[in-house]
Amino acid sequence: MQLSYIFKMVVLSSVVGSIVTIIILVLKNLLKNKLNASWQYFIWFLLIIRLIIPTEFDTPLSKFNVFANATQRIQTSQSIVRNTNYEENNIKSDSQIPESDLEKKSDFKETKVKDFNYYFNAASVVWALGVILILSIILSMNGIFFLKVRKQSHCEDMDTITILKKSKAIMNISRSIPIIYDKYVKTPSLFGVINPKILIDSDLVQKLSLEEKKCIFLHELSHFKRKDIFVNWITLLLEIINWFNPVIWFAFSKMREDSELACDAHVLSYLGEEEQNKYGETIIKLARFVSGIKWVPGTSGIIKRGSNIKRRVIMIKNFKKHPFKWIGVPVSILAAVCMIGITNIPAQAMGLKTNDKVLKPKESKINYPNIAKEVSTGSSQTTTSSNKKETKSGLLETDQNKTNYVSIVKSFLPKNAQIVTWGNTKEEDNVFLKDLDGDGTNEIITSYKLNEENEKINVMALKKAGGNWTKVLDEPGEGFKIDFVQTADIDGDGKDEVLLGRRIGGTTGQLSVYKWNNNALGKISNEDIYYSKLDIVDIPGKSMKAIATWNHDTGNAYVVDILKWNGKDFKSAEELYPNYFKQSVVPYYEQKVKEMPKVGFYWYDLADSQIKAGDKESAIKSIEEGLNLNTGYPSQEEFNKLKEKASK
Repeated sequence: MQLSYIFKMVVLSSVVGSIVTIIILVLKNLLKNKLNASWQYFIWFLLIIRLIIPTEFDTPLSKFNVFANATQRIQTSQSIVRNTNYEENNIKSDSQIPESDLEKKSDFKETKVKDFNYYFNAASVVWALGVILILSIILSMNGIFFLKVRKQSHCEDMDTITILKKSKAIMNISRSIPIIYDKYVKTPSLFGVINPKILIDSDLVQKLSLEEKKCIFLHELSHFKRKDIFVNWITLLLEIINWFNPVIWFAFSKMREDSELACDAHVLSYLGEEEQNKYGETIIKLARFVSGIKWVPGTSGIIKRGSNIKRRVIMIKNFKKHPFKWIGVPVSILAAVCMIGITNIPAQAMGLKTNDKVLKPKESKINYPNIAKEVSTGSSQTTTSSNKKETKSGLLETDQNKTNYVSIVKSFLPKNAQIVTWGNTKEEDNVFLKDLDGDGTNEIITSYKLNEENEKINVMALKKAGGNWTKVLDEPGEGFKIDFVQTADIDGDGKDEVLLGRRIGGTTGQLSVYKWNNNALGKISNEDIYYSKLDIVDIPGKSMKAIATWNHDTGNAYVVDILKWNGKDFKSAEELYPNYFKQSVVPYYEQKVKEMPKVGFYWYDLADSQIKAGDKESAIKSIEEGLNLNTGYPSQEEFNKLKEKASK
C-alpha cells in the first residue's frame, strides 16, 4: 500500500471527522441542559469511531451518499454531453485544429496531473515525518517519566493506605494500585495502563484530611475503572495521526474536559449528599493548592492545566437531580449521528459494513428481597381489576381518565407551579391513586415544584368528600420525585398511617409518616427516616407494623435496621432482627458473596446479618472466609471483633 494512498484515506477521514465534530458541538450546545455529564462525554466516542474504523452505513439519510449520487449523476450527464459534442465536432476538430496545438493541450493536462501527484506525494511524506517525530517525542517523554516514577518511594502512611483500600472497596476494585510519592506532575494523578499507580506529592498528603484523600482516591480510581488512561492514549494517537487538523485537536481537548466531568459524576454516584459537597470542596481546595501543572502523556489527574473548575463545581452541585433525565435524547442523537456523520465520503477504498446498533445503559442487577420497589411506570405490577394495577410500592394507578386527574391536580396548583416529572415520564404518570384512609375511595397523591425551585418539591394529597376534592396535604421539602407511598398501622391504634417517601439524592430517600386528623394529614414525628430502600415488617401478635430501612454503605452493601414507633419516636427493634434478617438480609448477602467471592466486606456483612439472624455457626464460617481473603477492608481486627461477638 502506497504512502500517498494512506495519506489520502487519513485526509478524507479527517475531513469527515471535522464535520462530525461540528455536529457534536452544535448538539452539545443545544442540549447542554438536557444531557448529563456521562452523555456529554460518551457522545465524543462517535468521533473516535469515525477516525478509527472505515465504517459505511447504507442509509438514505447519509448526506455523503446523497452528495455522491448527485455528483455521479452530474458527472454522467456531463460525460454524455462531452461525448455528443465530440462526435458532432469530430471532423471539425481533426481538420481545423493544428496537430501541434493538440499536442500542446495534451502535454499541459499531463503536466497538471504530474504536478498535483508530486505535491500530494510530498505532502504525504511530510505528514508521515510529522507523525514519526511527534510519536517519538511522546514515547520518549513517557519512557523518561516511567523511569523517574520507578525510582520514587512508595507511600507508607497507614492512614492514607487504609483510605485507599476503603475507596477501592467502595468501587469494587481488587487490583493492586500503589501510591507513589512524586513531585513532578504537581497534581494527584493516575499513571499507567498495565500497572496503574496513583501519583501524589508527599507534601500535599500532609496537608489533606482523610475525607479529602478519600475524594482524591475515588476520583483516580474512577479513571481506572472507566479505562480513561487507555482512552487517552487512543485519542492521543488519533491527534498525532491528524496533527495537521486543528479541529480534531480542539475536539479531543473538549473531550478531555468532558471526561473529567463524567469522572466526577461517576464518583458522586457512590457518595451521599454530604460527601458530594465535600468532594466539590476538595476540587476547589486542590485548584488553589496546585500550580505549575505539567502535562505527562499516559496520566490522568484530578486537576489539569486549564481545567474548567467552575463547570465541574456546578455539575457537582446539581448532580443529584434527575439522574435519568432526557435519556431518550442522547440515544436518538447517537442513532442520528451514526447514520449521518459516520458514513464515509465516497472514495476508491474498501469500507466495512455493519449493522446499526444502539447500546442501552446497563440495568442494575441488584435484587432486594421483599423490599418495595421505586414508583415507576416501568415497575413490575400485579393486576387487581380490568382497569387498575397496583405497583409494588403500593401506589394504585388507573389506566383510564388519567388526564382528568391531572386536570384536578392542576386546579390546586399555584400559578407558578408544575407537576413533577422525571426521566421519560409524563404528568399523568406522576399522578397516583390510593385509598389512604380505608374508606373505599381513592385519594390522589402527586408532587409539584415551583418554577424557581430546582431542588425542592411539594408533596400533595387530595381527598374527595361530598363530591368535591379537597387538599389534605401540601408539604414542601427536599427532593426530586415521590419515591414511596404505603399505608400501615405504625402506632398500633388499629388505623393505618400514611407513609410518604421522596427521593432526595442518588441513593437517599426521606420518609415521613402521617396520621389522619380531622380529614387532614399531619406528621406523627418531626424526625424523618432516611433510607435507600424500605420494607414494611409485621410484628408477631400485633396489628402494628415496623419499618425496615436499607441505607447504602459500600459498593452494593447496606446498613439494615428495623425501626418501631414507641409513642414518641422511632427506635431500633432488635427483637425483630432474627426473623427479618433470616428471610431478607442473609439471602441478599449470600447472593453477593456468590457473585463476588473475593470482596471482603460482603463476607463481613453476611456474617453480621447471620449473627442478627441467630445463626452464629454460619457467621463464624463467613468470618473465616473473610479472614482468609485478607483484603484489608474490613481489617483483620474488625473481623476478629465480629468473630468474638459470634462466639458468645
